[in-house]
Amino acid sequence: MTKFKLTNIWLIMFLKVFSVNELDISKGYKIGLRKIQSSSNFEKSMLIVWLLGPFVYLIERSPADAWLTALAFIFLIRSYKKKEWNWIRQTWFKFATALWLTGLISALLSPDPYFTFSQGFVWIRFPLYAVAVQTWLARDRDIRIVMLISMCLGMIIMCLILTAELIFSPLDASGVVKTRLTWPYGDLVPGGYLAKVSLPLFCILIAVAVNKVSKLSGYYGILALIPLGYLFLTGERTNTFLKACSGIMSALVWRPKFLALMILLIIQIFSVILLFFFKPDLGNRFTEKFYESLPMVSVNSGHWGTWRSGIQQGLETPIIGIGPSGTRKTCFNLPERSPKWLPGKNLCANHPHNFYAQLFAETGIIGLFFGTCMIISIIYTCFKGRRINPGCPMLGTAFVVPFAIFFPIQQFGSFFGQWNNLFIWFAIAFALSNLQNSKKRIIK
Repeated sequence: MTKFKLTNIWLIMFLKVFSVNELDISKGYKIGLRKIQSSSNFEKSMLIVWLLGPFVYLIERSPADAWLTALAFIFLIRSYKKKEWNWIRQTWFKFATALWLTGLISALLSPDPYFTFSQGFVWIRFPLYAVAVQTWLARDRDIRIVMLISMCLGMIIMCLILTAELIFSPLDASGVVKTRLTWPYGDLVPGGYLAKVSLPLFCILIAVAVNKVSKLSGYYGILALIPLGYLFLTGERTNTFLKACSGIMSALVWRPKFLALMILLIIQIFSVILLFFFKPDLGNRFTEKFYESLPMVSVNSGHWGTWRSGIQQGLETPIIGIGPSGTRKTCFNLPERSPKWLPGKNLCANHPHNFYAQLFAETGIIGLFFGTCMIISIIYTCFKGRRINPGCPMLGTAFVVPFAIFFPIQQFGSFFGQWNNLFIWFAIAFALSNLQNSKKRIIK
């Protein structure tokens, strides 16, 4: 017996500990592997490449982007050869295409058409990846369970990497204890991985954890809350609150038991108190400093300044915008304190740090309309899964993922950027895939 087969047997036995009637991950993993092995050589290789995604994301943005782009491009070639184009008829993808075309037209009319067109043209790879996962790679529920395990392993590895940073590199260049972590990227984004790449898994873990009071529910809760604690330690406030709020919502939308919900809430509150006690600098960053930076609270905060610059740019070019990513080049040229009714002053950055302000600024009212419709359609598409099988936690929590990611009152990365889109579209693709091949029964 090979080492791989022996390891696989041990993994299946271990997964039985975490299996419940509504989510038999041990059986799903075993059947999923069998389905992959019985696929054609091409399909098998593509599924393996897809399942390696959470580990590729741990390397850097360029390998992750190459991985996602390759899958999207291969999906297009496959669709052409098999003449399978039904996925184009999906409402959310129609709006995504309309937004993409609007961005390209806006780019051609912008002051810097080459830059903005190049930024807008390549954005379509993210919706294409999502539809490839939804309608091809993750159509089967058992294969999705295999991906959940892959997400879980990637999440654990990220936590181990951050543990190493806390032990071996706790101080910044000035000798002060870090309030932001950067490993393994050398950039302030590891929280994006924990918050978004593993978000579908986190929502499922929380939903199962509050479904009943048992030792197994405790295991699910611990597996969910430990990475949330590490996310807090990264110092990334928006990602931490995004994931925490997603957990609260997931706990409420899928058959929660009051006692289990209260136990999880008490544990979470107690954990936060402990973290604030041992990390007072982080506690201040997540409380007083966070409150002061809220755009809704202070018009003098830098966050409001970036939002304001996007709103002002949109008002300057309201119909078609300034072109994808064009605000980074035009912000400094905007008239100061104009319009007068808009409070505060602009803070020019690479983008307005809010999807909706950025869409308005860079693609105008038309792009904002198509983008908003795309987002609503994605959320609704994921929500429909609840009616297919109310007993499945994967379907029951799927809509939480896009709802949290696109919730309008938060700080965002660039809508047309690389890292942010790599993280969010990975999660959105998995959430959308849950609508496929789902039956009205509980998998046992």
